[in-house]
Amino acid sequence: MTLDTDDEILQDFLVEAEEILEGLNEQLVELENSPQDKDLLNSIFRGFHTIKGGAGFLSLEAMVNLCHKGEDVFNLLRQGERYVDADMMDTFLKVLDILNTMFDELKSGQYPTAADPAILSQLAAYLDNSSEAYTPPQQATPEPAPEPEPEAAPAADATASNAAADDEITDDEFEALLDQLHGNAPPGSKTEPEQPEQPVPAAPESGSSDSDDITEEEFEALLDQLQGKSQKPAANKAAAQQAASAPRPEPAKADPAPQQPAAVPNSQASQADTTKPEAKAEPKPEPAAKTAAPAKQADTSVRVDTSRLDDIMNMVGELVLVRNRISTLEAAFENEEMAKAVNNLTVVTGDLQTAVMKTRMQPIKKVFGRFPRVVRDLARSLKKDINLELRGEETDLDKNLVEALADPLVHLVRNAVDHGIEMPDEREAAGKPRQGNIVLAAAQEGDHILLTIADDGAGMNPEVLRRKAVEKGMMDEDTAARLTESECFSLIFSPGFSMKQEISDISGRGVGMDVVKTSISKLNGVIDIKSEIGVGTTLSIKVPLTLAIMPTLMVMLGDQIFAFPLVSVNEIFHLDLSKTNVVDGQETIMVRNKALPLFYLRKWLVKHYNPTEESDSDIEHVVIVNVGTQRVGFVVDQLLGQEEVVIKPLGALLHGTKGLAGATITGDGRIALILDFPELMKAYANRGY
Repeated sequence: MTLDTDDEILQDFLVEAEEILEGLNEQLVELENSPQDKDLLNSIFRGFHTIKGGAGFLSLEAMVNLCHKGEDVFNLLRQGERYVDADMMDTFLKVLDILNTMFDELKSGQYPTAADPAILSQLAAYLDNSSEAYTPPQQATPEPAPEPEPEAAPAADATASNAAADDEITDDEFEALLDQLHGNAPPGSKTEPEQPEQPVPAAPESGSSDSDDITEEEFEALLDQLQGKSQKPAANKAAAQQAASAPRPEPAKADPAPQQPAAVPNSQASQADTTKPEAKAEPKPEPAAKTAAPAKQADTSVRVDTSRLDDIMNMVGELVLVRNRISTLEAAFENEEMAKAVNNLTVVTGDLQTAVMKTRMQPIKKVFGRFPRVVRDLARSLKKDINLELRGEETDLDKNLVEALADPLVHLVRNAVDHGIEMPDEREAAGKPRQGNIVLAAAQEGDHILLTIADDGAGMNPEVLRRKAVEKGMMDEDTAARLTESECFSLIFSPGFSMKQEISDISGRGVGMDVVKTSISKLNGVIDIKSEIGVGTTLSIKVPLTLAIMPTLMVMLGDQIFAFPLVSVNEIFHLDLSKTNVVDGQETIMVRNKALPLFYLRKWLVKHYNPTEESDSDIEHVVIVNVGTQRVGFVVDQLLGQEEVVIKPLGALLHGTKGLAGATITGDGRIALILDFPELMKAYANRGY
């Protein structure tokens, strides 16, 4: 059924619920390791409670029912009446999966589908198994119970002791007040039943005591109570009800009203005395001033749609192009003042670019947060004992990169759990701890992010990899024997290559790692592997901080400019072509005792290429480029230098062209094509030149 509700309120709820669900995913796994952590239990309880409150406001009954059951169970847990075990965690992780499914339905504009009755029954069973399921909330009241004594004291002693006694609110009172705001206070409400007898006689005729609705005065008084600046919840509500039944000129005086209940039961004073509290209210402007401060803090943050940030980033990109153009023109004029102005423009543009990029940044914790659950579930299914350690969660990178890295990282972590870490008995026999360890880390290195996935598992054997490559017909034995260890490890990124002997629903089909490599390459990133038998494996991924603006090396091929992504460039040098060699039909060059394949880009990319027009000089410019985990040499006609460019998508005619990642406008106004080396090699390398 199509959702029919206020779109703005729904979007606010979706943003809040998404953050809570992401947090719950990590907190539930953490709770299994620290079942007695009261702060963690309270945090999870509040998460379910907050989602329930928002869903109730939008009349999403399916979500309310599920969250309410979960909230009740966690209420027992935090009161110590039940204890967390693995089966309970399995159930709550299923609950979280159902909530995420409901959340996806909400985002698509549909009402959430009701939860599986079996899950609700399981949650109910956790409650039924405790004979005193709702005793903890009632037993929790002795802590605030002594407060009625200081409540009488303010009427006799003055407002100083009143403020000291009532400034704080307990967790139980806070949760009950939230229920009260939504009109969903349960029968066993913790804060109200204790003290209603005193204030009720003051306003028996108000007629609003049994209503689920809350008046504006009650709402304001409750907000004061939530801020910890008013009296106890029961007295607060009674005072708000009394204010609602008072004459019309009084509603604005909801703040001083809480002083009345202490005096009313003793004197049964008439409403004609309401002018006296009005005079006493003047010494109490401080609470109003204090409650105003958080409002100013809340105004310091603004939620902005990402499409607006994309538009701003695009405009900054255009500004970078204009800056490059002006810098080029300035070089043609020997004018000191113009040079200073251009330098200032360069500095300001750079600062603006950095500032806008920061607005798009998100901590990579948004991605890392899902991995404790992934490792926990997979380790249980494989009967392995694995600890996941997360480092550098606060490292920031572009929002688009955060989303794009999620799937590749999930696959690499699953691969480490399945392929890397041995079974506990095998580890023990090898002299290792039974528990395996996986470290997922992020760190910023200049204008790039370095991600590492390291395990202390069995490692990879290069000889086994060589043998597998020969068995699958990927190469002959002589070629396999010449592979370095690094090249052997890179074989796992080949389509159809797998080290698993048996195919399962987790791995063994030889698909996935090649997709990971392709995904990283599309992000202008590189991936590297280091492994040692019996010690473990480390995969390193290096990606740029942002995809919008790219540093490049500009080169000439014929009369056309091409841009090499600078992250792929390893080194540049002049080469005497008479010193090249041919190995297996492929021209190669020796660079520090390492044979690298050599290709002539003009033969691939220059239209109407004529071999007779080649330069007579034996000295050529060679750019060594990283393609995956290998290095390749490309001969170019001319080196133009480094330049920051804005990537523009290719037009309809060039869209899908192999080897091209996009286009840009250079400082002198010409168009340069940006090369995609992995795709370029796939499309042209088999031509043999």
